[in-house]
Amino acid sequence: MLEQLVIISYCFFFFFIFLFSIGQLALLITFLINRNKENPFIKITDLPTITIQLPIFNERFVIERLLSSVEQLNYPKSLLEIQVLDDSTDDTIAIASKKIEELQNQDFKIKHIRRSIREGYKAGALQNGLNFVNSDYIAIFDADFMPYPDFLIDTIPYFVDKKTGMVQTRWGHMNPRKSLLTRAQATGLNNHFIIDQQGRNKGGYFMNFNGTGGIWKKECIIDAGGWTADTLTEDLDLSYRAQMKGWKFTYCPNIIIASELPDRISAIRTQQFRWTKGGVETSKKLLRKLWRTELKFSVKLFGSFHLLNTYIYAFILVCGLLSFPLMYVKNTSSEFNPLFNWNIFVSIVMIINFLYCFITLLVDKKKVMAAIIEVITAFPIALVISLGMSFHNTKAIIQGISGMKTAFIRTPKINGIGGSNPYLKKQSISEFYPEFFLFLFFIAAALADLYFKDFGFLLYHLLMLTGIGLILGNAYTE
Repeated sequence: MLEQLVIISYCFFFFFIFLFSIGQLALLITFLINRNKENPFIKITDLPTITIQLPIFNERFVIERLLSSVEQLNYPKSLLEIQVLDDSTDDTIAIASKKIEELQNQDFKIKHIRRSIREGYKAGALQNGLNFVNSDYIAIFDADFMPYPDFLIDTIPYFVDKKTGMVQTRWGHMNPRKSLLTRAQATGLNNHFIIDQQGRNKGGYFMNFNGTGGIWKKECIIDAGGWTADTLTEDLDLSYRAQMKGWKFTYCPNIIIASELPDRISAIRTQQFRWTKGGVETSKKLLRKLWRTELKFSVKLFGSFHLLNTYIYAFILVCGLLSFPLMYVKNTSSEFNPLFNWNIFVSIVMIINFLYCFITLLVDKKKVMAAIIEVITAFPIALVISLGMSFHNTKAIIQGISGMKTAFIRTPKINGIGGSNPYLKKQSISEFYPEFFLFLFFIAAALADLYFKDFGFLLYHLLMLTGIGLILGNAYTE
């Protein structure tokens, strides 16, 4: 009876991993079919007024770099206003004030908007700034982004349709090869920006604003209900509310904005936790509303995969935990042997993920051999880091489902400086106890695999072991 329960439980949770992979495959096929579609744009003769919003909180290392890049934008000063939405509590305020004064002396219309209480975090800052916006369009840049001089000129022509409410550009990376952690992040983000966003947008499905590197039509934000702080992913939330109201989004993969990848495991965990929990909160808030609309079934289906994709970490963790007793059942109870002919399904999942990564690299590098060389290292790194983050992100999923409220903790950036990051909260060793016990668990699993000479399960357990080990190793060295 216990053996049957283990097998049924594992099959149940692995089914969702397989289902998610099929969703990825459908999105990949959609991308390949539609990738040559060109987004319509118009040649602008009369440039519109644009407000640039810069939401910041304690960003002493990057705020001057951000303001300097905004200063270099090729856009008429008379049509441009800049809002520094500064909720900082440290010397970021003074650094920003000094640079803002310099820009004001150069005839930039720039305001330093401060709030006494950081209510609503980033969403609250954006909504507060919206009250002072006099332009028809709003460009948003996080503190670690550097728009190139022609960013606004290149992006604004894509508002060709009056119902276009937002134009999102692709994130580039300043430091993708700094460490294994940055390489893993770059791989995952490139998958999203090269395949996910293009596949959804050009296939006619819902896509999302990525929180930065995009331009909104002010009317769209207001019509969709404005920025709200009831989820940790205010960008995903507003994106779906706007599109359900009939607004169109455009994604521009050819417009790339440079950004800094966090290179500390604590910063990555902070970012991943926020994205994962916020995704769960947004799915709880909007999934039912999505299915109540009169949109096409395919739009609802792809939208559901999109809103629910963060749940995958929980299924990965549970399957990992069940794999140890499952391996024992396989090697001690011959009566269940016919049930273990599922290697084809595991292979399909791995092949889909590998193809996703390879095609991303091929599109990015445009050379087959270069993509093959890169995928040999990039795919395993991204895979093991994802496995290693499974417990941490599962904790975020549980909190999101339960409705537990937590603060919006922004990802601290350090502009490539060495040494410790004063913005990173020193993590207690106890915070990593669960990963430490998981590490011991998979050591035991790997030893048992060797005992039974089950090399299929051994490979899987070594991948889990490596991922968790990398998390622990990087946490120890910070």
